[in-house]
Amino acid sequence: MCGRFAFNGEHWPQSIPANIPEIEPNYNISPQDEVPCLLMEGDTLNINLMRWGFRPSWSKMSSMEPINARIESVSEKPMFRNSFENKRCLIPINGWYEWKTTPRGKIPFYHYSKDEPTILLAGIYDDWSDETITKRSFCILTTSSSENISHIHDRMPVIIPENSMSQWLKSATFESSQSQIGLHPVDRKVNATTAQGVGLTLPIRTLFD
Repeated sequence: MCGRFAFNGEHWPQSIPANIPEIEPNYNISPQDEVPCLLMEGDTLNINLMRWGFRPSWSKMSSMEPINARIESVSEKPMFRNSFENKRCLIPINGWYEWKTTPRGKIPFYHYSKDEPTILLAGIYDDWSDETITKRSFCILTTSSSENISHIHDRMPVIIPENSMSQWLKSATFESSQSQIGLHPVDRKVNATTAQGVGLTLPIRTLFD
């Protein structure tokens, strides 16, 4: 599962084109937000804004727009199959949030790479249009969580190493990520989709500090 994430736009993979757009930092990216994504258009690697919440090209307008898809079954599901085969993307993030149910309620945790300032997540996208609008939307692929974070949630985003960017976008294959994922509890302010600021990603004190 991945329901919120953060990206400040400061660090991008070295191998992407020089024309990097100026990105407004967003430390609480939520479903339906516009997000910069990497994709291949012809033989060119480009950066496009896409809306988070997948709507396939053949779908009617609906409020049921998945934000995640399981990588284990994405190639089989009719909703996702064509996009997985032909329209893959990468979503740059600094980290993502996940919630753990405790006797004190749900506690948000921020997950991040200990090795790199930016993580690339595997995604798929599609273009939907009617007589008046065209929307490009995406969802994030998920997999079983690494052992060190599975106590928070049993699913996590699929992380694509920078050296597998082209491999993923062109052929849907990739090397396993060696990135070490760290995590810490953060303020419940992040629960509100309107909350912003780098402070949302910072650790809070716990009873054991």
